[in-house]
Amino acid sequence: MIKELTYPEIEKFIPLLEEDPSLNLFFLNDFKLYKIEKDYKVFHTEGLLMMWFKKTCFVFFSYGEYDSDEVAAFIHEKNPLSINGPKKALFPLEGKLKGEWETTYTPMMAITKESFIKTVKRSDNLSFLLTFEDFLETAELYSKDKGFSNGFETEEKRESWAYGMEEEMEYPYAACGYRVKHKLIGTAYLSAATKESAMVVGVLVDEEWRGGGIGTQLAQEITDIALNDHQIKRLCLFPSGDKAKHIYSKLGYKEVGDYALFNNLALKSNGDI
Repeated sequence: MIKELTYPEIEKFIPLLEEDPSLNLFFLNDFKLYKIEKDYKVFHTEGLLMMWFKKTCFVFFSYGEYDSDEVAAFIHEKNPLSINGPKKALFPLEGKLKGEWETTYTPMMAITKESFIKTVKRSDNLSFLLTFEDFLETAELYSKDKGFSNGFETEEKRESWAYGMEEEMEYPYAACGYRVKHKLIGTAYLSAATKESAMVVGVLVDEEWRGGGIGTQLAQEITDIALNDHQIKRLCLFPSGDKAKHIYSKLGYKEVGDYALFNNLALKSNGDI
């Protein structure tokens, strides 16, 4: 039976979540970041926790077998934009959700301060991204790349994202950029950051400048800031491919398991994503 949990009831599951802080990063960090002040609810059925985040998506954490038919019916009722969580948490639902869903399983990599290796000398072209203008320039960079452009298609969307980033960039968040003659050509930032863990995201280099080691510079810089300056205990990321995986491996990142993302294509086709 699925029921909504109170805050004290959720707290009892933290030790289980912390047994695998990498794969459970989003659930664990969202809980610690937002607690009861933000717009989310947590539902429970035997073997599974479901965080209903901002009434748009679910984050899953499984600690045993659960009734996948019951959960599939519950998801259909809520009709979220997406569901994400460790592969073992979402795999029982594959093929059981009504409608059309896009299923992606992605390897996750993680690093701690002890395993971090600096592979290149720091470039003077690197700097912090701190202002609305910085983030708007970042959004414009993303809008030009096929892999990042979703959500950055219009000036209005880019400005909205930049405002959100400016508000979010409080310790221990961080963002860095790589500039050539004052032009931003590469960027990386942290997401879902707490003192326990954070996600490295948005690592991108302008297509014209790729192949010269700038991506390595950005990955190393944001990792150094997070682990050494901000003393975050663990970082996680999703490598974009074998080349990226090789770069992160040289810095000390290790694969920790597969993460799953289910996108609701019906809502995506309606422009809700």
